[in-house]
This record gives sequence, C-alpha cells and structure tokens, in this order.
Amino acid sequence: MNVLHINEQRGWRGGEQQASYLVRGLVQRGHNVLIAGRPGTPFIQSDHGIGPITRITAPFLSEFDVYTASIIARAVRRHDVDLIHAHTSHAHTIACIARAIARRGKVVVSRRVDFAPRNNPFNRFKYSLPDSFVAVSTCIARVMLEFGIDESRLAVVHSGTDAARFNVLPIPRDQLGVPDDVPLLGCVAALVGHKDHATLLDAMPLILRRIPQLRLILVGEGPLRPRIEAQIKTLNIGQAVTLLGHRLDVPRILKALDAFVLSSKEEGFGGAALEAMACGLPVVSTDAGGMSDTVVHEKTGLLVPVRDPQSLAQAVVRVFTEPDLVQKLRANLPAQVDRFSIDRMIEGNLAVYNRLLDQKTKTR
Repeated sequence: MNVLHINEQRGWRGGEQQASYLVRGLVQRGHNVLIAGRPGTPFIQSDHGIGPITRITAPFLSEFDVYTASIIARAVRRHDVDLIHAHTSHAHTIACIARAIARRGKVVVSRRVDFAPRNNPFNRFKYSLPDSFVAVSTCIARVMLEFGIDESRLAVVHSGTDAARFNVLPIPRDQLGVPDDVPLLGCVAALVGHKDHATLLDAMPLILRRIPQLRLILVGEGPLRPRIEAQIKTLNIGQAVTLLGHRLDVPRILKALDAFVLSSKEEGFGGAALEAMACGLPVVSTDAGGMSDTVVHEKTGLLVPVRDPQSLAQAVVRVFTEPDLVQKLRANLPAQVDRFSIDRMIEGNLAVYNRLLDQKTKTR
C-alpha cells in the first residue's frame, strides 16, 4: 500500500519518534511510504533509518492552509496514495482538506493527548471527517468516546519503544556533574506546563529530608526553564538539582540513574517512563492520563495522584529505601517493555490500515 505520513512539527519529541518508527517499519514490510512536513524540520530531514524516501515539503501556515493541502493533494494523486496518516491536530485538518481536493485516500489520525477536543461546532465537524483515529492509550480512547467518536472509528494502538536502543554503556556521572556515590533520580521531559516540574521540585525538600545526599537531574528544554530555575532558587535546592537541557544521549543518561520520576498532570502515554523501564529503572509517576497503561502500581512502578508533592516524595523515598520493592519491580520490567514493542505498534497501525482498505474494496 501507499501511505503518506504528515507531521508539521518544528521539533522532535515523542510523537515524531513514534511516527519515525512507523515509517521505518512500513518500509521494511514492503510498503511505499511518503512523508510531508515543513522544510528543514527534523521529521523531513531524517532518513528514518531507511535511506531515500519521497518527501513533500509545504509551509503549513495554519490549520486551514489550503495551499499546503493542495500541495499534499497533488502528491496523493501523483503517488496513488491509499492512506493519509496525520500525526498532529493541525495535520488532521490539512489531511482532510487534501483528501477532499484529491478525491482519494483514507485518513487516519493519531491522538496522543489525554484531553478532549473543545466541544464546538467546528470540532464536531472536524472530528467527523477522518476514517479512523488511533489512540495511543486506553485513557485517550475513553476521552474520544466521551467526545462522541464512534467506537467503529477508534482503535487503541500503544506507542512502542525500541529496547535495543538502550543497550548502551552509562554515561560517567562526572560528565553529568554528579558524584558517583550519590542516589541519582532523573526525569526526561520537555520543560512545558503539562509535565508539571513544579510538583516534582516541591517534592524535593521532602525527599531530601529523608535522603539528604540524593541528586535530581532534569533532561529537557522548553519555555518554562526560567520559571523552573526560579523555583529551584526559591526552594534552596540548587545543590541537589541539575538541569541538563536538551540531550541526544538520553539512553546513556538513563543508564546512569538509580530511579526515574515523571510528575505530569497530563500525559497521553508516558513513553519516557517506558524507556526508563527498558533500562531496568524503577519508575515513580503521577497517575496522569495514559500512565496507568505503562506503569502498573506496585508491579512495574509506583503511581501517585497528580499535583501531590507529598505523595510523590513518599514514593520516591520508597524506591530508594525498599530494596525488596525495587527487586520486585525490576523483575517485572522486561515483560512490560515487551508488551510495548515497536513491532506491536507497527502491526497495530497496519491492522487499522488494512481494515479501512478492506472496507474500501467492499464498497466498490
């Protein structure tokens, strides 16, 4: 089949990584894949591990950019595209307009956020257009059902993680500015509002009362960095917290940790926690959005309520002071990581594609 993937994001985060895994997997399975996005962006520039690939660049000026949709529509016709897979909300609208112009192709939309679309006439129309939605967690699927998406147009396909990517040596702690002999906690998350670093930082004084030598490293960059730096100063925890910014060596950093924490107040799936599990790390996470798909409380990690620094601190202290608990969690991690393999994610999306194309064949 011929599949066009659209991702107009300027950066590279979890959604772009999942789209890249899917592109590579489809090509490896013999399908013809095209990608569309803004020129010069990581998604367009990446070879996705497969070498030459057809790339369609467009300005993506807005969600209603008919010019961009026309460029994509021409590609849909020229390459006999069977399926247009949109990986973001703006790509969703562009894909539907392009399909209307080209008069061919099924539209699939990935949904990675755990909040409902605004319930207004435009959104009700917009969300009636795609042939199928792929939710990356059961929480997101539930939200979409409550919004009014019919179950027949909805599939749950969990995000996947490439466990082989984490078969690396840990980065030496001195390169992180951390002594070798201290308990090391880490968080990998963009410095944005829904990741709620504020709750994690508020928990740190409580953690340090129990484990004074503990150090926390934050991996990620974003617009809230100044606010986070100010909070660290206000709480007087600068000696215990290190901001590493955006890093390309996340697997090696994870391997250097003793435990992983995620304090999000909204989370579609929690791929960062799954990557930590692939490194054998005990995980403490807020019970936000789709996290309960990834972190099974007391089995593969510890879940605590959102925006609750005290509960978060207590759980972090547990994974540093209860060796029997950590041993039990680590024993369960390989099976949990295997549940969310890249192959399973690819096959899940292919099942959605094949169902739509079978429907198309039957209606001819």
